[in-house]
Amino acid sequence: MANYRKPEVLLASFPRSGNTYLRNVLLDVYDIFSWNNIEKFNKAQLKNNDLEARVKTRKLNSKPSLKLSELRQKLLFPVIKTHEMPGKILNECSPDVKVIYLIRDGRDALVSMAHHRKDIVEPGTDFLKNLRQAISAPMGSYFGGWSGNVKAWLPISHAVIHFEELVEKPVETIEKLRGLLDLPLPDMNNIPTFESQRKGSSYFGGQARKQKSEDEKQEFNQKFFRKGKIGGWKEEMPEEMHEFFWKKHGKVSEELGYLFDGTIDKSKW
Repeated sequence: MANYRKPEVLLASFPRSGNTYLRNVLLDVYDIFSWNNIEKFNKAQLKNNDLEARVKTRKLNSKPSLKLSELRQKLLFPVIKTHEMPGKILNECSPDVKVIYLIRDGRDALVSMAHHRKDIVEPGTDFLKNLRQAISAPMGSYFGGWSGNVKAWLPISHAVIHFEELVEKPVETIEKLRGLLDLPLPDMNNIPTFESQRKGSSYFGGQARKQKSEDEKQEFNQKFFRKGKIGGWKEEMPEEMHEFFWKKHGKVSEELGYLFDGTIDKSKW
C-alpha cells in the first residue's frame, strides 16, 4: 500500500483504566489524534490513498475534499489505543514503536468493567457474576486478566502513567511524555473533565451515540462515563470478592503500590 505507515505509538492499558480520558486530553489539549485500533488506522490510510488518487484525476468534489483534509490531519499521528496483549499487536507496529502504558488500581478497573458489561456490552447481566468472571479471567480471557496484562506490558513500556495522577493532574502528567512524544504547547482552556466528557464535549467515548436521540445519548454517557472515581471499589466490591481479587492479583497490585487496605504507596511508582 502506498504511503503505508505502521503505528509508532501505542496507548496500552487494561480496559476501564482511563484510556479514553488520556486520549481526550491528548486531543483536546494537545490536538493529537489517536486511533481506536490498527484496523481503523489502516482503513483510514487506504481511504486517504483513494482520495489522493481522485485528487490527481480531478474526480473529487468539495465534500470528499473536506474528508481528505480531515484524514490528512488525523494520519499525521500514528497513535493507536490498545487493550490487547503485546503478542497480538506488536508485530503490526513499527519496530521502533513507543509504548505508553496506563495503570489503574485493578479493583477499580474490574468493578468498572463489570458495570460496563452489565450496562452496555451485555445489558441485564449480573454485576457480581460479571465481576467474578473478570477477576478470574479464565484461559487468558479478559485481555490476559488485570495482572497478566500489567505484567506483559510493563517491561516493554517506555513510559507509565497512573490513572490516579492523570485525573488529578492531567496536563502535568501528560507533560512527562514530552521527551517521548512531539507535544505542542498545551491549550490549558480545553482540559476535559469527567463531567464534560459525560456531557459529550469530548470526541472519544461517544462515537456509538451519533445516530441516537439526545435522551439516548445522555443515557449512554451516564453508563460509559460512570464514576471515574479513585477507590470506588471500596463501595462496590464485597469483602469475599476482594479476597478473591487479592488471591489472584494481590502480588502485582502490591508491587504497584495498590495496597490491600485501599491506600496507595506512590513510592513504588
